[in-house]
Formats: sequence, structure tokens, C-alpha cells
Amino acid sequence: MNDEMNMGPGDDAIRVYVVRHFWPIGKLALASGVSEQEAAAMIAGACAPGVIYAFDDKGWWSALGGYRSGIAGGPSKDAELWYSPAAAWSLRRARLARRGAASLTEAAGANRDWFQAEFADALRAVPEAANAFPSCFDADGMVDRAAAGAQAFEEWAAWLKGGYAVCLRIFSGQTCVAKESLGATLKRHIADPAVQPMDHGDLLAMCERLAQLMLPFAPWERPVGTPGVTIDRLLRDLSLGGELPYAASA
Repeated sequence: MNDEMNMGPGDDAIRVYVVRHFWPIGKLALASGVSEQEAAAMIAGACAPGVIYAFDDKGWWSALGGYRSGIAGGPSKDAELWYSPAAAWSLRRARLARRGAASLTEAAGANRDWFQAEFADALRAVPEAANAFPSCFDADGMVDRAAAGAQAFEEWAAWLKGGYAVCLRIFSGQTCVAKESLGATLKRHIADPAVQPMDHGDLLAMCERLAQLMLPFAPWERPVGTPGVTIDRLLRDLSLGGELPYAASA
């Protein structure tokens, strides 16, 4: 098997990955049409997630799981910081709200309300949604709007904390529901194929749908993250090769 598929999480591989997929604050601000100060203020005001990856004298930090080395705490004030390009969409929406004289708090609320509405719509549109969000459906399989709103609030909070920014190329109600639903369905099949039976073509198609949504994850995160435990696992099981997410650093 290609050595790149088994690449360990060396610092060079991590840096190539992070620089390829994430932005410093200046680039995020430029892409959002705001100054760095405005971007920082909107992030602090809960309009968008903050730092996703950082590097300092303690090692690599991720919003998904803190320091790779297990050191407690957040990155130091002198750390190199990277943000998700997907955060630009949240900052752009906040900027539109601010043009209408909304406060930062109101802009953050508008972003959350937009997500909650789209999340509820996505629950109806994604066939596998009940596998990830069973509490959002009633006994007849219809979306429970109150439960969906509460769940969407939790998912939005997870976005602001940075976990979804590690995972998704774009964050929206649609991509959130699709990612969680596809991942849950594939994990359920892997755990017990008899409970979630699927033919090989359907499995491959579902892996492809999930891969379209997701970032590769940093090298140390992928093996235990959704791409590693679903896409990589199933491609191995089906003898269909594998993803090569860190090829440029090989």
C-alpha cells in the first residue's frame, strides 16, 4: 500500500495540511470584506467560529481536541493561528446584518436563526437524517419543529466552538445534517451490517457524498475522525484503494 496512506502526524505534514486548508486572520478578513479588527470583533461576538488550528512552543492545537500532545489549555498569545475559510460566510452574513444597523448580538442571532431554519428544512430533505437526529422526528416520521430547533441550537454552538470547522468545507444547515446523517448511517452499517444492510455500490456512493462535504482532517485527527472510521475503513474493506489526503507533503 502507498506509504502516504499510512503517513504519521509529523509536524511537516501537519503544517502543509493546515496552510493548504485554513487561513490566517488577515486572509479571512479580506475574504469577508472587513478589517481584521472587525473580523475579530464579530468572532468574539459569536457571529462565527474563532481559531481552528494553532502552533506554539507546546505543539499543535486543534479546536476539535486541544493539543496533540495532550497538554491542557488553549494556544498561547504568541501562537500561529489559522481560521476556517467557511467562517467567511458567517462573517459576510453578519456584515449584511450590520449594514442594516444590527448590533453584534443581533447579527449573531440572525446567523443562528438562519441556520436553525435551514437545519429544519434539511432534516426533511436528507433521507438518512433520522439515523443521526432521531429525537427530531415524531412517531410518524415527521419533523418535530421544537425538537429540531433545540437540536439546531446545539449544532450551531458546536460550529462556534470550532468542531464543525475542522470537519466541513462549508457549514450550513444542509451540510451539517448531511454530514452527521451520512456518517451515522455508515457507522451503523460498520457496527452491524445486518441492522443497516447496504450493497457495495450504495456504500461507495454514500462514501462519495460524505467525501464531497468534508475536509481531510489533520493527519493525527483523521484515523479517529469521521473520514477515517467511515470512508477510509469502507474503502479498505471493499478493496477499492483509499484517499490520499496528504499527498503534497509526501
